[in-house]
Amino acid sequence: MIRPYYFILAIFFFILVALSLIAFILIYMYLRNKSTKKQQKWTVMANLLIRKAIFFEEIEDDIPVTLRVQQSLKQTPFRKFLTNELLKAKKNVSGSAAENIKQLYLQLNLNQYALAGLKNRRWYLKAQAIQELSVMGLKEYLTKIYRFTNNANELVRMEAQIAIVNFYGFEGLRFLDVVSYPITEWQQIKLLQELLRISPDNFKGIEKWLKSPNKTVVVFALKLVRGYHRFELHDSVVGCLADADKQVKLQAIISLGEIYTAETSRLLIGQFLSAHPKHQLAIIKVLQNIATDDDIPFLLQQLDHENVEIKLFAARALANISAKGLESLMNHKQALQYPFIEIIAQVKNELAI
Repeated sequence: MIRPYYFILAIFFFILVALSLIAFILIYMYLRNKSTKKQQKWTVMANLLIRKAIFFEEIEDDIPVTLRVQQSLKQTPFRKFLTNELLKAKKNVSGSAAENIKQLYLQLNLNQYALAGLKNRRWYLKAQAIQELSVMGLKEYLTKIYRFTNNANELVRMEAQIAIVNFYGFEGLRFLDVVSYPITEWQQIKLLQELLRISPDNFKGIEKWLKSPNKTVVVFALKLVRGYHRFELHDSVVGCLADADKQVKLQAIISLGEIYTAETSRLLIGQFLSAHPKHQLAIIKVLQNIATDDDIPFLLQQLDHENVEIKLFAARALANISAKGLESLMNHKQALQYPFIEIIAQVKNELAI
């Protein structure tokens, strides 16, 4: 039996918990509402200032900044908010409007905070500072940024490398001469995306990168070779087939499919028997587009390969070579047996499309 004293104590405890919860909710809603209103005020201030900057035409004068904005800049949260808004605006405009945004950024001395970020021990602040200076196009800080292209932290490294390419285009890839850390797949994708915006005029250096001791640099160079159809580097790419690194060899095979000569299919076929299964499949895939009638006997042999994928791609290659190749496929000894009956039907359907 529960004593009345404990019963009253329990009720009091639950009431206290309920009141505390209600007080917490009210305080939370108040603070959230206050924060929302502050954010709305900041947004209005930032939008007015950015709009003023975009349409500003007095080249030699400073962009007018209200006293309210100047005072608010003393508050770190507002300064960071305005900086982010300026960065977003800079990405979305060009020409004189972009230059005006840059002028405003410098006029407000926001670059000094980014430079301080470069010296910060925390890697994410370094990466953020590099990105900020890059977006604003502040080439005068190139030397400071360049030393981070071989930084131990992957994200700091990536931001610095992208920044250098953003500043100098293909010439900015010179960091590949000295970088000792791996260039990850994600970094390579980001760099290639950045390069798409730039004309590859006087693009030099790939020959040296194909011989780099950093295998990820070689892989990236091979992607550049095929992406920009550097046919004159065919023999250098063939040399990469002898590399012990499996990824280098794979990328070399794929690249030869884009910059092939009359001898390429023969060279790849010569590599086939001793190649890793992954490389064998890559070779057969490349042969779909570059094989000639002289390669028909080899491809017919691969129809007996234990790997079904190799069978399929060999069949596609035969069909794509010529009418003679397709006829050889149709006359294969197992053409009416599984899995060839399905493979041939699929290949013929693809040709019809």
